Amino acid sequence: MANNLAYYIRLSLADDDVGDSNKDESNSVKNQRDLILSYIDSHPEFKGWTVHEFIDDGFTGTNDDRPDFQRLIDLTWQGQIQCIIVKDHSRFARNYIITGNYLEQVFPLLGVRFIAINDNYDSARNQSVEDNMNLVLKSVLNTYYSKDLSRKITASFVQRMRQGTYKAAAPFGYVRRKEAIAFEIDSKAAEIVRKIFTLALAGKERKEIANLLNEEGLPTPAVYNARYHNGAHNQSRTALEHALWEPTMLLPILRNPVYCGDRILRKNVSVTPGSKKRRPARPEEQFFIKDAHAPIVSRKDFEAVQKMLPAKKVGGHRKKSLDYPLKGAVRCGTCRRSMTRAKNYSVFVCSHAKMEHSQCPKKDFPIAEIEQAVFASLKPLLQIAAYAGRHLQKRGTKASAEAFLTDYQKSITDAEYALRRIRQKSLDLYEAYSQEELSLDQYTRQKMELNEEKKKLTRQLDSLKSQEAALNNGIIPVELQSLTDMARQFQHSTSLTREMVTFFVESVYLYDSHIEITWKYQDIWEQLKAQEGENTNDGTKKDTEQAPAAP
Repeated sequence: MANNLAYYIRLSLADDDVGDSNKDESNSVKNQRDLILSYIDSHPEFKGWTVHEFIDDGFTGTNDDRPDFQRLIDLTWQGQIQCIIVKDHSRFARNYIITGNYLEQVFPLLGVRFIAINDNYDSARNQSVEDNMNLVLKSVLNTYYSKDLSRKITASFVQRMRQGTYKAAAPFGYVRRKEAIAFEIDSKAAEIVRKIFTLALAGKERKEIANLLNEEGLPTPAVYNARYHNGAHNQSRTALEHALWEPTMLLPILRNPVYCGDRILRKNVSVTPGSKKRRPARPEEQFFIKDAHAPIVSRKDFEAVQKMLPAKKVGGHRKKSLDYPLKGAVRCGTCRRSMTRAKNYSVFVCSHAKMEHSQCPKKDFPIAEIEQAVFASLKPLLQIAAYAGRHLQKRGTKASAEAFLTDYQKSITDAEYALRRIRQKSLDLYEAYSQEELSLDQYTRQKMELNEEKKKLTRQLDSLKSQEAALNNGIIPVELQSLTDMARQFQHSTSLTREMVTFFVESVYLYDSHIEITWKYQDIWEQLKAQEGENTNDGTKKDTEQAPAAP
């Protein structure tokens, strides 16, 4: 087996915000890389090893929710990494639970060597009680250092807010220049804001205002940012095309004192230092700056509108909805928004459909029928995967890996070809725009669609290559093994369950005339169906149970 060495680099935003400048420089990506590569070069035992780099730039070490960290751990579980090197333990994690779990349980189990250069730690050599005690103490100190650092950063932000020098993101209707603190009026967006206030002053209900804005074709904040500020990257093209003003979108605008020239800073605070959980800030915790920038509406009009708005709800808790099989998975096929349950939780509806000018389906979708349709589509896939799992066991790991390898290599070739096509389409698109064959709006929308396809294909390609590497080493990928194991667990189920949806279903899109289901592990399903077809053709199933036909 080839020897693979991975070195991991992490730089958090905190490294640039607080602390000694020399220390910040030592933590830079370049310095971490130089230190680690120098270490590798100076140790002959790593000669001939394949070296892989993993970098998370701008991520905290207090949790493991980091993209390259997760990619590294996935490859490690697949047996593709034999040694991991970091600058020090704090670069790997600043949480003693995470550090202890990997260093004391996961890595020893997988036979992975771990080296933290500046901490003089090497799991291949540090085996004494004193070494392990030092590791525990450093991990605990790193955790508390991170919390202390979080307090300092928060204090720094609060001080800037108190002095009025905090650079916040500009709300709809304003822009903020790179070096400026105060907001500047965005004339086009400001006109929409003024219209909203004018209609409210005229006594229009929020639903009426939303319908009038939609009738005039005025863009929502997300659509406006996508068109003019290259924003809304997390919005799909379909969602933007069907974006409409809704009553719930108007209340935050009508209540925001920013539009009469004021600013309120620190609207929410962390529950505890370093925690991602936040709560609304109490009035005494906030900072109010009067006349901080040019107003879009007059103070008189703003205050008049406040008197017309419903009182804010104080206290109370939202009723927690019970779990049901398709919770969070069902979306409108037109606007891509999550669908809600109505009529005693018996049907799915798109709340967007009630708006005038909406193209969303206005029908009710019986929940029982949707669950049955999803289950009917999933059942044959479960049977194929369950059969494949039994077949893997019978053939043995190495033979099974060889059987799947060709299919994965073909899928990789197809994905690489598709990516090349997208790159060419991007060039053609820009050329069409530069020759004024496309408007800026058309170019932006089509470019966004291509970017979405590119991201999806890139993720798929990374996954396929990771699985191919495991197969080359005679190892069944973790995802494939997990999928077949779960399929065998549920293959005899008689109805859809929450656990089945969580593991197998990405999204269920409802249209007027049909249902579209997006599966998780789509690339693996394709390999299993391909294998099922090959096994049927070459007669390998004569002495075993018949596998179901691929849907």
